[in-house]
Order: sequence, then structure tokens, then C-alpha cells
Amino acid sequence: MSTSAREDRLARIRTERLAQLGTLLAGFAHEVRNPLSTISLNLQLVLEEFRDPETPRDKRTAKRVATVEAEVRRLQKILEEFLSFARAPEPKIEPVLLNQRLQAVVDFHQPELRERQVSLRFYPGSDVGAVPADWDHVQAAVVNLVRNAKEATPPGGEILVSTVREGAFVLIRVTDTGAGIPPELQPRVFDPYYSTKKSGTGLGLPTARRVAAEHGGSLTLESEVGKGTQFTMRLPAPLHAGEGAPPAGGMEPQS
Repeated sequence: MSTSAREDRLARIRTERLAQLGTLLAGFAHEVRNPLSTISLNLQLVLEEFRDPETPRDKRTAKRVATVEAEVRRLQKILEEFLSFARAPEPKIEPVLLNQRLQAVVDFHQPELRERQVSLRFYPGSDVGAVPADWDHVQAAVVNLVRNAKEATPPGGEILVSTVREGAFVLIRVTDTGAGIPPELQPRVFDPYYSTKKSGTGLGLPTARRVAAEHGGSLTLESEVGKGTQFTMRLPAPLHAGEGAPPAGGMEPQS
């Protein structure tokens, strides 16, 4: 057997093993989910018994049970995001009126951000039109980006969601005025399970990048410490016959 054939054979074996490992991990996560749900439910029932602790011992017990229950909920969140990441179905592509759908996402999140004293605005590109996409997947990716921006942005800051056409692509940008990401950490933010947030699972950004890739696009970031971060999702959206340059005028913010 030639060296090239042997390397090809080893590569196929590694690929098969990785596929098997992924299937096993997904099955393991699924099997663990049910016992965790039972544990969480019983811990909540125990906490009900200690809702009004009277003795120092009861107070200590209630605090410890609450800590365990919170950790179980965190594990449940990790499992759910892992299963979503591991078993995401193939995207079902159809024309999506992107600006209209994104406006709905912004409208939904504005009240929560307003309570946090963070401004959320939408700048729709005037020539975006209908984009071929699986909206459920793209929406989940954009919501992840908005949540990341929310957690990075202090009171008084702002988050901007915008769209713009760039040739045969449409760009969705989510920009925040948060603390920014140090240059040495930026290459790692798309790694699964890497997170700088205490409660983060580290799967949001890898999932968002995969969504972009499955659409034939990309997800990139630009960040400067002390000024903020911008994520850009690039989605293929070829111009159809009769479409051309954008109309005169710029974008108007929607709030």
C-alpha cells in the first residue's frame, strides 16, 4: 500500500471515529437529561420545604440546596445547547424578508434592554429584500449575538443591529459599546465550550458560526478593548435580474 493510500485510509478511520464519538456523546447527553430533570424537580420540592427557614441549620441547608439546584439548572442548559449543537437539522432554505424579521427580533428584546438602561436600535439596509435562508436557524444565531452584546454592554450603552447589501451577500451586523474583547482572546471565542462569562456554556458563538457556514456564509468579529465589539454574519443573497444599486439615501434607524 502506497503512503498516500495509507494516509487516506487513516484519515477515513479518524473521520468515522469522530462521527461515532459525536453520536455517542449526543446519546449520552440525551440519557443524562432525564435524570437531571428529576433531580432538579426534587431539589425544587426540597427548597419549598425550606422557603421560610427558622433555625441557623435550616438556613444553611436551604442555601446549600439552592446552590446545588442552580448547578443542576446550569448543567441542563449546557446539555440542551449541546444537543442543539450536535443534532441541528439541515437548514430549509426559503426566501426571507430579512429586515422585517430582524425588526421583530429587535422589538422583542427592546423592553428587557430598556430596563437595563441599554439602547437597542435597528438600521435596516434599504436594498436587502428577500434573502434565501432558514429563518429559524438565522434567528437563533442573531439572538445569540444580541444576548452576547447585552451581557457585554453596561447601563448607558447601546446595541445596534443593522443590515447592508455587499454585492452578492447580505451582512447582518450586531454592534455593542461594551468592554471589547482583548486581541489574544479573539481567536478563541468561536471555540466550543470557551466562554469568559461565568454562566456561559460556550456554545452560542460556535453555533452561530455554524449557521452562517451552513448557509454558505461566514461569521466574523472586530473588537477593540474599551470601545466594543461587532459581529458580522455574511449570508449569500444573489441579486436577481432587475435589481441593482441601492436607492438614493441612507439607512434610517428603527426603534
